[in-house]
Amino acid sequence: MADEKKQRIKVTLNGPYLVSGGVPLSKQIVVRDAKGDPLEWRTGQKYPAQQTYALCRCGKSNHKPFCDGTHTQVKFNGTET
Repeated sequence: MADEKKQRIKVTLNGPYLVSGGVPLSKQIVVRDAKGDPLEWRTGQKYPAQQTYALCRCGKSNHKPFCDGTHTQVKFNGTET
């Protein structure tokens, strides 16, 4: 349990999610039935393990899921819905 206490996600003001603590990272894909209803999650691409990640929150990064700083150029406001 000591490792779990070190794992953190910090939401930065108008910027990325900062994930630390060696959290594994992989793409999750929704598997749907013939009607388009979701059935389950399937693991897709796995990313190399890192101690920290800056994950895109604005949706505009050219290196998704990672932040490339684009949020500053597009003036991302993380408080709007």
